[in-house]
Amino acid sequence: MPPSFRRLVTGRDAYGKSKLLEDAQIEEGRLGNFNFWRTESGKVEKDGDLVREDFPFFADPGGTVFRIFRLPPAQPAMTEQESRELSAAFFSEIGVPTCRVDTSRHPMMHVTPTIDYIVLLSGEVSLLLDVGESIALQPFDAVVQRSTNHAWINTGSDAAILMAVMIGRA
Repeated sequence: MPPSFRRLVTGRDAYGKSKLLEDAQIEEGRLGNFNFWRTESGKVEKDGDLVREDFPFFADPGGTVFRIFRLPPAQPAMTEQESRELSAAFFSEIGVPTCRVDTSRHPMMHVTPTIDYIVLLSGEVSLLLDVGESIALQPFDAVVQRSTNHAWINTGSDAAILMAVMIGRA
């Protein structure tokens, strides 16, 4: 059963006093994402502007996306060709197939148009970069991912849970 996440959003009343504007359960999206919040560049948020529309996968330039995502375990029976096809379909579905610039080390290697703050919350994950061995992460390790070619690899037998704040590069 996937985890359940709750979003609490604060704001101000007519007298400027802090209050709770929203208390909601966040549903898992079809790509394993739990989208909490996004901001748009140059837009001043007002208390009535609770973000409920679809989230872009990556933050727009100058904007942010805050989400938790579930990374499924590897499927050992999957062939390399099947893995490459799955990866191509995933990046096509999120609308940025061009972020796959060099997949020679792993089919899920990609470059994001964002600066990302990623924290592993649970599970076993390695970060793979162009150079060097994969880097094993422990829960609560944080990665500042600066638009470099990379892949997140679940090395465990259960789904891993990661938190991400993505900041769109201007």
